[in-house]
This record gives sequence, C-alpha cells and structure tokens, in this order.
Amino acid sequence: MTTTLFDHMKMTQQFIGDQNQARIAPDNLKRYVNRGRRKIASQCQCIRIKSSISGQILSWTVNTQGSNYSASPVLNITPPDFPSGQLPFPNGDQAVASAVVVGGHITSINNSYGGYGYFQPQMTIIDPTGSGATAVPVVSFVLTLNRGQEVYPFSSVDLTEFPGVASVYGVRGVSIIYANYRYSLPMYSFSTYQAMIRQYPFQYQYVPTFCSQYGQGTLGSLYVYPLPSQTYQMEWDMQCLPQDLTDDQSVEIIQSPWDELPPYWAASMAYQELQNLNASKYYLDLYNKLAVDYSGEARIGRVVNPYGRY
Repeated sequence: MTTTLFDHMKMTQQFIGDQNQARIAPDNLKRYVNRGRRKIASQCQCIRIKSSISGQILSWTVNTQGSNYSASPVLNITPPDFPSGQLPFPNGDQAVASAVVVGGHITSINNSYGGYGYFQPQMTIIDPTGSGATAVPVVSFVLTLNRGQEVYPFSSVDLTEFPGVASVYGVRGVSIIYANYRYSLPMYSFSTYQAMIRQYPFQYQYVPTFCSQYGQGTLGSLYVYPLPSQTYQMEWDMQCLPQDLTDDQSVEIIQSPWDELPPYWAASMAYQELQNLNASKYYLDLYNKLAVDYSGEARIGRVVNPYGRY
C-alpha cells in the first residue's frame, strides 16, 4: 500500500502528542515531513534511477503538407530501433499513426499509439495519388551526447517519466551506446580531469571516453571528453531527490522500508520548534538508527560468482 502525506502527518502527530493539531501548525508539520524525505533520499540513497536509451513517440510534426493525397494515405513507421529490454515491452512495440487530410494536403498526423523502444524513428507516407508530405517524430526524453557539447547539467535531465522524482543530485556512473555496444566511462575528479584530460578545448571530437562531475548537489554538471563528434545515447545511473508531498494524491517515490522514516525526522524537527530538545534528540537518534538498520537490511550481501571466476 502506498504511503500518503496523511499517513506521515498522522504518525508524526502521534509521536508529538498533537492529534488535535494544537501544538504544531499543519503547514509546519508538512514542511518537516518533506525535509525529512529529502534527508532520507540523500542519506539512504534510496531513490536511484537510470535514464532511458529509448522511449515512445509522443507526436508527429508535419514539415511539408504535400498535395493530391487521398483520404487515407498509408503511414509506415519504422520498427522499434532500440528496444530497452524493460517491461512492458522489452523487445519494443510498433507505433501506429494516421493522417488528417484536408483538400489533398496532410495537415496533421494523429499519434494513435506511440509504441516502445524508439530512438530515431522515421515515417514513410504512401499514397496512390499524393506526394511531397514529410513528418518528423517527437520522441520522449532520451539522454544524449550532442556534437561539440562537453557540459551536461543535472537540471537538464527530464524526469517526467518518473512520477514523484524532483531532481538529480549525483551521478554514480555513465554509459554510452556506440555502434550497438554499451560501455561505461571512467569518472575522475574534476581536478584530474581539468589538469590531465581536457587539453584541447574544441579541436578534438570523437566518442567520449572520460567523464567528471563538476559541482555538487542539484546544480552539479557532468563533463565528457573528448567532445562528442555526433549524437550518441547516454545512460546515467542517478541518485535523486523526491518531489514534495502537497496532498494525498502526491506520489510517494520513497519505497519501503524507508517510507516509514519521515515521521521520526519530522517529530525531531517539531520538538525543536517546541523547544523540547531532549525529545528532539530522542527522535533524531531513533531516525538515525532505523536509517542505518533499514539500509543494511535492504542491501543484502552477495557472492559475485560462487565458482570464483569472473
């Protein structure tokens, strides 16, 4: 069952003996709960997301309308060019669209079904009488390296496909798709990257083989070198912060068991407001103990290979 803002608020009020909301204003309590959720996400590192290498077709933009088209031209969309291996369609799924024809011109295209597993789809329009129409797709966000671009801010990552996630505050690793091969970049400190790697400002472009993080927190950026010579798909293994819970319809992205922790942090903050520092310390200590316990219990030990070989 999904934890709601009401659940967090109710438990916190029980901890501080304020079920009638007479001691702490509800808006203050809500702020303490959300501060606690951000603390949990960063301390326990429990919101970890991988960017997508492909997506769905969201819409089509008609560049040229052509002429003399019949009422029902055939729109052939290329098959999924980069199946992601993820559910619900690990092998991708074919997109479907239909044309709107007015006076022999294709004025717009209805995106009947966006499919799955698309990176650079194309459309061919077939009609016995018409010709000249062209359309380009709008695909859901795929993180890409762009020609000549070295710097990629965390804030540029579109997180709309992950409801409840607010921002990226750290990148664990970076992989690049090159010629149907995925490889990971070594990540150096920015001091080393600055002094020993990025010697040529813009003259040298190729497939990036190094990266570095510059800055910390949500305003950080990722640098890659050499500068990309063309567009390549890129995967980030990201640590993220949650969106604030504003009501009971807000998505709680912090999963079990860590979703039990916000009331302990919020109770500690509430007791600070009430100037009861002993009770505040008590709940802060409880929070820290449970945070360590839950993280240790969730991250079970593994034997990489029981046969002793890689």
